[in-house]
Amino acid sequence: MKLKRGTVMLVGVALLLGAGVLMGELRQSRLPDNPAQENQGPLFRFAEADVATVTVVRNDETLVFEGDGEGNWQLTAPENHMAESGAVAFLLSRLITDSPLQRVTMAADQLADFGLDQPQGQVTVVLQDGTEHVLILGGPDFSGNANYAILDPADGWPPDNPTGDYAVLVVTRDVANGINRPLEEWKMPVDSEPSN
Repeated sequence: MKLKRGTVMLVGVALLLGAGVLMGELRQSRLPDNPAQENQGPLFRFAEADVATVTVVRNDETLVFEGDGEGNWQLTAPENHMAESGAVAFLLSRLITDSPLQRVTMAADQLADFGLDQPQGQVTVVLQDGTEHVLILGGPDFSGNANYAILDPADGWPPDNPTGDYAVLVVTRDVANGINRPLEEWKMPVDSEPSN
């Protein structure tokens, strides 16, 4: 049986392509720093049951929630109202289960580029032991599907005289959705009286 010249060439090209893919995979598996591994882990490491208070600041509105450690939340500012536990739990779950999508470095003169000169929101979580964690939510990333964020800044934010570089995370849009939900969605719905 004699093979045609075209068939032999196709088999040869297929073998070369296969060898190239194999070499690429081997080379990739030997790389010491895999960027995907760098982003593993949640934004913060605490349990929801350890949270005493959650403060959400966005625009000119400050919302303060106090928890009882059993998943029940009370809205104490700007008004006193039973909080929708699901709304608070959603925000906390984003903070303790979501991994950053990417880590980038921001120069001091780029605060406006990242939307961090006038943040879209800020979440402050105070644990039962007094430990405080802060997330500063910046503007959307270039894709518009995520936001920039700063975690636990050393000083108040934004800094008065920014200098040096800052570590910035790219976080899922769910974090922004958790912060920016309307006030009414943070409140437990009141059952209306049944009519006779």
